[in-house]
Order: sequence, then structure tokens, then C-alpha cells
Amino acid sequence: MPDPRPDPPDLRRMLAAVGIERFFADYWQRRTLALALEVENFARILDEVGPLDIARFTGLAREGAQAWVANDYIAHSVIPVDAPNAEKLFGIGATLYFINVPIDRLTHSLADFLGAPRQKVIASLFLTPSTGGASAHFDKNENFTIQLTGAKRWIVGEFPTVASPPDGYMLGQTIPPSLKNLLGEAAEQPNQTVDMRPGTLLYVPRGTVHRTEAGEVSWSLNLSYSPSMWLDLVKVGLQRQLAASARWRGTVTGVGKACDPAAREANRLPELIAELRETLADPDELDRLCRAFLDYPDG
Repeated sequence: MPDPRPDPPDLRRMLAAVGIERFFADYWQRRTLALALEVENFARILDEVGPLDIARFTGLAREGAQAWVANDYIAHSVIPVDAPNAEKLFGIGATLYFINVPIDRLTHSLADFLGAPRQKVIASLFLTPSTGGASAHFDKNENFTIQLTGAKRWIVGEFPTVASPPDGYMLGQTIPPSLKNLLGEAAEQPNQTVDMRPGTLLYVPRGTVHRTEAGEVSWSLNLSYSPSMWLDLVKVGLQRQLAASARWRGTVTGVGKACDPAAREANRLPELIAELRETLADPDELDRLCRAFLDYPDG
């Protein structure tokens, strides 16, 4: 049965104030952007999200709900919660995080518009108490945050500290091995203030340091694209495609200087590389590779 509700706004309508062409040219993966949504678009998003209720979102969240606790006596702690515990922990000052809530019309619209795998774009909800907030960190995801109720102050960098990081990082913690060669000695604290009110949209590129302060109880919606890298597309897409070929499944033989000259005659790599160049030069083959990846981004 068709959904009687109006379609949710796509990215072009949500970013109308700046223009989608300018967004992709000047902001996407490059710098933060804050703007006010048009009233009609914000109303449609609220309609897609539905009632803002702790028990409801705890039950809906596909990847569970968490309570984030941090104060002068407790370092940042993440606690999995059910509905009763969520209510109690929120009452003593914890931020609640409902991960991967099925708002599929909105997430699918965003994924399709970006040309991204639908499985990689999720919606999550934050309920932040008046004393809540998040410590300075950056994420590995591309993030669009929409303030639904209340107010929240974001202190955010204008540009990514690390371009396209493979992992997120909380400032002050031990730098993970995946970031050691990318991050350097220390990440700078963010210096740009964005005051979020209901209907404000904030785009934060992956790798951009930010922290938040609430000041009052607030709900916010996070649309997060856990990005597929071009590396993933080529690796997954080509592996699936080439694995169908007996030649590409052949046993590696005749590589390296130490091998016998007779074995070197069985080295098929130059022929396979020439075949691969032809494949990648064919627009139809590239389109087939991309379509297959959108359907099965994890192989």
C-alpha cells in the first residue's frame, strides 16, 4: 500500500539555501556548513522521525541504545541500555544515543542522492540533557545533524584535521595505529561556534574535530554515511567480477627474482594487467562494477 505521506525532502531541497552544486564543489568532504531548513522541509523531517520518545527509540534502534556518561569524576563511558535504564541514566545526566533507527524513507533518499550504498547511510537520535555534551573528537563518517528540539552549541573546526580518516578519534586519548601517520602529534581544538536551534542543519565532514554543549534538553537527528572508499569500490567490485574468471583464479607462479626461468614462463600477470586495463577503460564495465557495488558494498 502506498505511503500517504509526502516524500521526505531530498538533499537538494535541504541544501537549497546554499545550492547543491556549490555544496559539492565547496563543502562536501572539505568544510563544515550550517544552515536553516525551510519550514516545510523541517516539518516533513519531523513527520518522518515521529514521536520523540525514549522507550520507542530504544525498541526501534537496530544497533541498540547507549548512555554516554561523563563528569568531573567519571571519564567518558559508554553503557548499553534498555528502556528503563535509559530513562534512569538520562535522569542523572547521561546523553542517550539511539543507533540506526529505521527512518528508511529519509536514509534511502539521502543514499540514492549521494550515489552511495543504502546500507551505509543510517539515522540515529541523540537525547541530550541540559548538562550534557560531547568531548572534542572527530568521526570517520560524513555527518548531517538536524536539531529537532531544544538548543545545542557545537564548537567545530572549519576544515577536517585528517582528510578521509579510516577511524574516529577522541582528543587526548591514545592515537590508534591507523591514524598515527595521518594525525601527527596533536589535533587542534575546534574554534568555530554553531548554535543549533530546531530546524538547523549542520554538515560536518569526516575527520573534522568538534565538541558540543547543550544548555537545555534537546533532541537531534544524525544522518550518518559510513563511507565506502573508492578503494573499497575497486577492491570489492573487481574481486567479485574477476573471481568468475579461471585465468584470474589461477595460481600465482613465476614472480620474484629467485624463481626458476621455466617458472617465469608461467607468469600471467602482464597479460592479466592488460586485460584489466581494457576492462577499466570500458564505460559499460565500469557502470556494471558500480551498480554491483551499490547492491553489495561489503562483498
